[in-house]
Amino acid sequence: METVQIIEPVQIIEPGYAVTHKAVSQYSESYKLGYINYGCQGIKEETCAVKTYKLESMEDFINAQREKEVLMSLNHENIAKTYKIIEKDNKMYIFREYDAQITLKTIFDRLQATQQVIDKKNILSLGAQMIDCLNYMESLQLTNRDLNPSNIFLSQEMNFKLFDFGQSRIIEEDAIGQSMVVGVNEQFMSPQMLELEKEGGVTIEINYYKSDIWSLGMILYYFGENQYPWRRDLKKSQVELELEIQKMKDPNYKLQFSRIKCPDLKRLISRMLIYDQNRRASAMQLLEEPFIKPFVKQPSPQISKLQFLCELTQKFNEMNKAQDVDEMYQDLIFNHLIRYFSKNRKLINRRSKFYKSYKQLLDYQMFNKKELWLTFRIKSKTKSYLLNYINEYKRKSTLDDRQRQELLLLLQAMDTEKQFPNNLQQLIEEVENNYLEN
Repeated sequence: METVQIIEPVQIIEPGYAVTHKAVSQYSESYKLGYINYGCQGIKEETCAVKTYKLESMEDFINAQREKEVLMSLNHENIAKTYKIIEKDNKMYIFREYDAQITLKTIFDRLQATQQVIDKKNILSLGAQMIDCLNYMESLQLTNRDLNPSNIFLSQEMNFKLFDFGQSRIIEEDAIGQSMVVGVNEQFMSPQMLELEKEGGVTIEINYYKSDIWSLGMILYYFGENQYPWRRDLKKSQVELELEIQKMKDPNYKLQFSRIKCPDLKRLISRMLIYDQNRRASAMQLLEEPFIKPFVKQPSPQISKLQFLCELTQKFNEMNKAQDVDEMYQDLIFNHLIRYFSKNRKLINRRSKFYKSYKQLLDYQMFNKKELWLTFRIKSKTKSYLLNYINEYKRKSTLDDRQRQELLLLLQAMDTEKQFPNNLQQLIEEVENNYLEN
């Protein structure tokens, strides 16, 4: 990020972090211009955007904590970074990535004014980066719910990034269709979010993952066509919009294009703008399109998770070969693999390179029984093993190399999403604080 001239007055929230009263106009009045590394000797200040929550009511507190929970779980190159979250004096300050950015809305406004045609590669790049981002979010059971051109910016490095997550939710596994607050950019919302689709007079349950896909499809269509596919004039009434969008209910309906000529891009957008959310493509399915892959810079979270589990298995095998390791460690890893393949069944078709690994795990019909047995057995043993390591450390003020390796392997097998410290004292504190509760 480039260093800019400091704008006064500046309020220092804590050493190195400051905020001004200047609004970051692209993202509404809720964001103010701020700085990280502020006043740090030998380090240049960098601009950022600061969102402030006033924690004056229980609703304020819940909204702030929800966004904090979402932001703390994110780490993706197409999502704006969160530098720091500070709670102080009944306020929460969220310091987020911001520099000389330009939002898609700004780009759209310029397109509309000049009637320019955007190169298909730019649209495919936008689509691929955002699809990869939505797939990553779905792997965390997270939805955005307010995907629109004002919420995506183009960085100096030419990466498209999602910015605000104020409407986002983490979805429980059994509650994809739960009813929650959504965004306000109706022209990008799916028919399901607009409550246009009903069965027997009752609004159907919404798949919010697929609704984010619809929103992205609308953005890509507008990016290429410089107009909306049905709502040509945003001044039309809601009734007129509903009449136009009802045409899509026909499974044989074909989306019309005039400016976009690329067959791949037409196919991509058409798969995203299918009225029936059950037929609409998921992010993971869209990533399988061969013309998308060259634009995706990092492996999918599903593949990354499998690679980690394979590395963990290899690590266990190497340690076990050198000296017998309790089979509970293998059970933990085995249980994670069962869960993984249960959630990613498309990876285990007969032509897949993972099919052999899947067959070696267990006959598919036995997954649930085996998992229940393993879960019960593991819970009854892990705590005692961790206590043994804690007591040994307190007795000797250290652990030998073998004990360190086994402790780290156990923790990694217990929590595959977490990065554990290399420092032994910090590792012991992590165990005492987070892994010995009843």
